[in-house]
Amino acid sequence: MTIRRWIIGRGLLGRAVARARSDAPFAVDVPDWDDGAGTSAVLADALRRFVEAAGTDERLEISWTAGRAVTSTPPEHVQAEVDVFRRFVAELATLPPAARARLTVVLASSVGGAYAGSSGAPFTEATPVAPASPYGEGKLAMEAALTAATASGGWTALVARVTNLYGPGQDLAKAQGLISILTRAHVAGVPASIYVPLDTLRDYVYEDDAAQILSSAALRAAATAPGTTTVKIVGSGRAVSIGALIGELQRLNRRRGFIVLGGGDPRGQALDLRVRSRVWPDLDGLARTPLPEGLSRVYASQLATWARRPVAG
Repeated sequence: MTIRRWIIGRGLLGRAVARARSDAPFAVDVPDWDDGAGTSAVLADALRRFVEAAGTDERLEISWTAGRAVTSTPPEHVQAEVDVFRRFVAELATLPPAARARLTVVLASSVGGAYAGSSGAPFTEATPVAPASPYGEGKLAMEAALTAATASGGWTALVARVTNLYGPGQDLAKAQGLISILTRAHVAGVPASIYVPLDTLRDYVYEDDAAQILSSAALRAAATAPGTTTVKIVGSGRAVSIGALIGELQRLNRRRGFIVLGGGDPRGQALDLRVRSRVWPDLDGLARTPLPEGLSRVYASQLATWARRPVAG
C-alpha cells in the first residue's frame, strides 16, 4: 500500500521530514499563524482536498511539525497555537470512516516541554511529565487532544517528543537553537547569551537524523491497532554539556566566540535533560551524525550565508 503524505509546517524539522522519503508530500500555503481562524479555515479546506485526491488503496499520513512557540513565548500566543491544532484535530474526526481507518497522524512535540520539571534523568516515555512553562503545557495539551481524538476517531497516531534539534537553516529569529546561536557568535562576531550553567545537559539531534527516526516510527505507528497513540522520544541518546559544546565549537573554529554568561530568562529550562527511549529503541540507531560533523555543517552554512550578505556601499 502506498502512502500519501502531508507535512504541516516547513521549518527545520518539517523540511527534513519532507526529505526523509523520496515521495513528494502534499503542499498547501498556510496563512500567518497569528490568524487563528484563517489558518484553521485553510487547513480544513486543505484536509478535504488531501483526502479527496488520495486513492482508496493509499494510506494517509499527516505530520504536524508547525508552530512558532518557544520556552519564553507568552501564554496567550502558546494557547493560540494549541487552539489551531485542536480545531484541526476536530476536522479529522469529520472524515469518512474509511479515510480515518487509513490515517496516521504524527505530532512533533518536545522533550524539554514534557520533562523540564521532571526529576530522575535520564527520562523515558514512562517518566511522568512535568512542564515548567506555558510552552510545555501547550505541547502536552496538544498531545492530549490528539490522543483523545485518536481513541474515538479510530486512526493511529505518533507523538514524537524531539530533543534539541539543530541543523543548517535554523530560524535565528526565534529564541531557540543554541547551536545555531553559538555558531553565529563565531561567524558574525555577535555576542551569544548563555543564561544557564555550563554543565547543563542536553541531547542534540541533527535535523535529518530526527526526521529519519520520526518517519520510520510513523510507519510502525500505522501498523498499530486503530485508536492507538504511540509516544516516542526522538533524539541522539547522547547528552552533551553546554560547556563541552562551546569547547567543540572553539576547536572547530580555532578561536573563541563572543559568549556572555548570565543574561536572559532561564525560566522553563531544566539543568539535566538526558533521555533514553524505551519505545522502538532500534530506530535510535538512525541518529548517525556525530556532533562534530553536525556542527561543521551548521558552521559552513552560516559562513556561506554571511559571505553573501549585502555590503554597505
